[in-house]
Amino acid sequence: MCFKAASVRGRETGRSIWQSAGRTVFWRKMWGKCAIIRSSRLTFQLRAKRLDTQTVNKNRDKRLLIVDDDADMRLLLAEYFRRLGFNVEEEESGAAALDPALSGRFDCFIFDVSMPGMSGLDLLRRVRERGVQTPAMFLTAHDAIDDKVAGFEAGADDYLAKPFSPRELEIRVEALLRRSPAIEQSANGQERIQVGDLVIDKRRHEVSRAGSRVDLTPLEFQILELLASEPGRAWSRNALLDQVWSTEYEGYQRNIDPHINRLRKKLETDPKNPHYVLTVRGVGYKLNEAL
Repeated sequence: MCFKAASVRGRETGRSIWQSAGRTVFWRKMWGKCAIIRSSRLTFQLRAKRLDTQTVNKNRDKRLLIVDDDADMRLLLAEYFRRLGFNVEEEESGAAALDPALSGRFDCFIFDVSMPGMSGLDLLRRVRERGVQTPAMFLTAHDAIDDKVAGFEAGADDYLAKPFSPRELEIRVEALLRRSPAIEQSANGQERIQVGDLVIDKRRHEVSRAGSRVDLTPLEFQILELLASEPGRAWSRNALLDQVWSTEYEGYQRNIDPHINRLRKKLETDPKNPHYVLTVRGVGYKLNEAL
């Protein structure tokens, strides 16, 4: 009975929400879980009708790993991205997803945060510890700043709070894929940047310090590359966000800080007294030009 009532309501509101530039399509709890699923599916169907062959062909070689213990949500996300041409693998738990995530065959991860047993945070930490730098996004019902910081510190490249528009998720995934090493291109054609003993190889998507390799996530790499493009230039937090995020970043300006902290932990001998990535008080960050 609930599903039937929800489907009628979803049919009315799904179209109006899609037509108003893709506002939230995952309905609030007032309509119940069945309303969320039904309304989301209707919105997905409207979106699918607009797809063209070019979009599907562009994505057909891209592989996504979606991990969520909510079977309905996982099914909807997987179906949405398959219709867009992606190859999608689904897992229902962090433990089940660990081996696939470590395989290196995926172009992007989409992890739920709160799962029984191994959480999405624990899963991504283990993956990053093993050197896998595949772009990763967290989906979660928790949108407090502390929750976002925890996600970024675990190694995430993006973080999207529920409820959300599937179209926004699609755009964010596309942005992550554009930042991945397989398709990233240098804006000025320079393939190698060297500042002191710090070397950034754009073509290989590798960073070394004093001859030792430093493993960075795609987002960390992009931040460092931007700082190294103009050593000594003071970048504001907002300017860094504008450059490295292709979509409007939700949150507040200091959300760049967790990424800088993780970058320092990997790059600096003493992260509390940085030598490479310096803080410009009241402004943001810069790369030390005196290396």
